[in-house]
Amino acid sequence: MAARTGNEPPETRTMDLLTFGWAAAALLVFVCELTLGTVYLLAWAAGLVVGALLQWLTGSWSIAAGAATLVTFGGSLVAQRVRHTRYAQKMDDVDIGGEARLLRPLGADRWRVAFRGTEWDARISGEAERTTVGAIAKVCGREANLLLLIIH
Repeated sequence: MAARTGNEPPETRTMDLLTFGWAAAALLVFVCELTLGTVYLLAWAAGLVVGALLQWLTGSWSIAAGAATLVTFGGSLVAQRVRHTRYAQKMDDVDIGGEARLLRPLGADRWRVAFRGTEWDARISGEAERTTVGAIAKVCGREANLLLLIIH
């Protein structure tokens, strides 16, 4: 078989073994993506498809591998951003709006509170001086494990 130059009409080009390998790998990774549901494998499958197309069009493994690497890397960055955004949307704080009972003052605007069946450290914004033990406060935010409260 004569070497391909890449100038043949598309109907006369045949798929060589490397192109088939790229395409088969892309299909395998895509099926894994559908099974596992990760976004990253979709980026890998897209990179492998680009590699298969460029291998078929140019016959150059190095061009196909370079382009596949760039597409996979770029796709992985996009996938990370998409996944992070979806994760952040899922992580809406379910504690906000909940009620906490003040147990004892810890000093300044800090209190120990009962919330969701356990004790937490909390900071009261606003009228911390006029609060009393047993008062009910509403959770308006968090800073790590510190609840942020307002008295209602």
